[in-house]
Amino acid sequence: MSVSESGRSSLASFFSLELLDNRYPSLHGLRVLAIVSVVQFHVTWIFAGEQGIVLDREWVASSLTVFFGMDLFFILSGFLIGSILLRSLETDGTQNLRRFYIRRISRTFPAYYVILTLLAVVTPLTAMQRSHLIWEYLYATNFISLARGDVVMFWGWSLALEEQFYLTVPLLFFVMQRLRSDRARALLLVALWSSALIMRLVLFIAKRPWTDLALYEALYFRPLTRFDTLIAGIFLAFIQNRWKEPISRFLSHPFHRALVTLPTLGCLWLLLRPWMFGKEHVQLVHIFAWGTVTSVMYIGWLLLLFHGGGFISDFLSAPIFRRVATLGYGVYLVHIPLCDHVIVPMARTLEARHVSMLLVWPLSLAALMAGSLGAGYLIHVLIEKPSLRIREWLAA
Repeated sequence: MSVSESGRSSLASFFSLELLDNRYPSLHGLRVLAIVSVVQFHVTWIFAGEQGIVLDREWVASSLTVFFGMDLFFILSGFLIGSILLRSLETDGTQNLRRFYIRRISRTFPAYYVILTLLAVVTPLTAMQRSHLIWEYLYATNFISLARGDVVMFWGWSLALEEQFYLTVPLLFFVMQRLRSDRARALLLVALWSSALIMRLVLFIAKRPWTDLALYEALYFRPLTRFDTLIAGIFLAFIQNRWKEPISRFLSHPFHRALVTLPTLGCLWLLLRPWMFGKEHVQLVHIFAWGTVTSVMYIGWLLLLFHGGGFISDFLSAPIFRRVATLGYGVYLVHIPLCDHVIVPMARTLEARHVSMLLVWPLSLAALMAGSLGAGYLIHVLIEKPSLRIREWLAA
């Protein structure tokens, strides 16, 4: 190989993507759907809730009911981490915690700390933001106030929840190993999953009455009331690992697939119409929706996806989704600042020129996705890929 060819090869390698593991290709498509749903939620929330940009009220209500893209991220995280630890136990007889934590830290820490530090440096901070910054550096954002003036990266609450999950999940597997049967392990996971709902119900009843915003701030972001989707992902990984063939045989029958499909569609309907039992019961519906209903829905959909194939599976497995999903972490880190400083001014300019919001909102979403993917690509090439190289060296 000539020097010029070697240089071109090195340059191509530098700019290429370090694609996500492809063991479950259809999950890449689901990740992309989750990314889009989270971004659209924040566009509507920032436009209508913070900036006073006039949107149709029914559209705002419909957009904000699609909150459950974040729960899909949690389910997938639990499933993938559970699968990794189960595979490690089967092949090595140990969780290999050194390798586990090296992989988790190198995947998430560098980009998070770079973006957090950059925002802390370039943004004029309030006294509360300066005081709370240490909490953000410790991945404890979900323990403090998430008001705009109190925290730099309020959207870091979900990243904090996942890091807390990574910290504690080996202890869960340690306990599971010491149980005598798979049935006991499955029951433990179900009991742990249910405890988050119990915690939400206890807090809801004990501290009534609530305003909608107070309930949201008290329960939606906090670790003790929002871990159930992560446990649901582990449960899915466990039953896939232990009973994959029986599940596949069961779901090969159309009637059995319908038995799984119908409840999941009922869950989706409830999530999209939380007022279906009357406006006076919406808060109680939220208590169940914020983790319990989403877990049931996504577990059903994922089981159907894993054991079904067909058009939907093929579509979600398209190579483009793997590439976009690879940039998903960077997209999540930067999409709020880009919305604040680029998309909102653009939307206000169009609004001042009397451009219909029927055009402005989708244009804003598309522009934000494009800009976030571009920034996510730079984060991937300049931060994530070097971190992955260091990870492989440390884990070897």
